[in-house]
Amino acid sequence: MKKVLTDQGPHEIILTVKDGWLQCPICRRNRRLMRVLPETEGQHIPVYCRDCKTELKIDIHQGQCFESRSR
Repeated sequence: MKKVLTDQGPHEIILTVKDGWLQCPICRRNRRLMRVLPETEGQHIPVYCRDCKTELKIDIHQGQCFESRSR
């Protein structure tokens, strides 16, 4: 089941979670970047995609994933 999460702010980029796994926003592959549960919380978490060789930092609030703006 593919789900796009709702936006919580005007400047945040929403990331896609498919079957409980974070999907890479660059190459759109579901390569198990990170398991995201509804109760998952965190800020500035580094995530690396092995397919497109991209690293990004994400914020997770109540299972909703956003790309971190402060780098």
